[in-house]
Amino acid sequence: MLKFNGVQVFALPIGPPLATFEWEQYYAKLPPDEQTKILQYQQWQDRQRALLASIISRWAIQHLTATQDVQIVRNEHGRPYAVGNDDWNGDFNLSHSGDWLVMALTKNGHVGIDVEEIKPVTKDVMHYAMTENEITSIDKIVEPLRLKKFYELWTLKEALFKTALCPHPSPHLIDTTDEIQNISTQLIYLDERHPVSICWDRASHINLTVLHRHQLL
Repeated sequence: MLKFNGVQVFALPIGPPLATFEWEQYYAKLPPDEQTKILQYQQWQDRQRALLASIISRWAIQHLTATQDVQIVRNEHGRPYAVGNDDWNGDFNLSHSGDWLVMALTKNGHVGIDVEEIKPVTKDVMHYAMTENEITSIDKIVEPLRLKKFYELWTLKEALFKTALCPHPSPHLIDTTDEIQNISTQLIYLDERHPVSICWDRASHINLTVLHRHQLL
């Protein structure tokens, strides 16, 4: 078991299609219900993301906690969580977009994470996703930084929502211009096109590790 404090964030490039031997080794590690779910995706990119998400979840929990027989289930909203270990009171969360898959893990409390690929959006989408206060803050910024600000706020809203600590039924209803009580937040960039927001309620700092696929075999 590796030592870690605070929130551990793993970032994994999705990369090109897995070689046959890689796919078979990853696939064999998963329970039958996960295998079936992964094969339902039509596009190889979606199958690969789903496979790697299942693998990195189990790999991280095994390496950073005392849990070796990792059982992952989902709540009524589809949020995954681990069961079967009364000694671990932590939380984990995943997100993927563009070239990256990210995971955040904490020993205690709640955590939410979101990554987005920066690409053009329409004004209708922007106005749907943001509150009036957030739109005002975005409009004060000159192009081309305005689009970056939109995605920074959007990842924050998603990560806040995914902690399950916010009372709002949808992330677009969260107003990030309001003071956020009892939740720590941090924004990082994996590269110039992929901002990541992390939100948590107990731990004190972020540890970021960029992984390569072979490390999960």
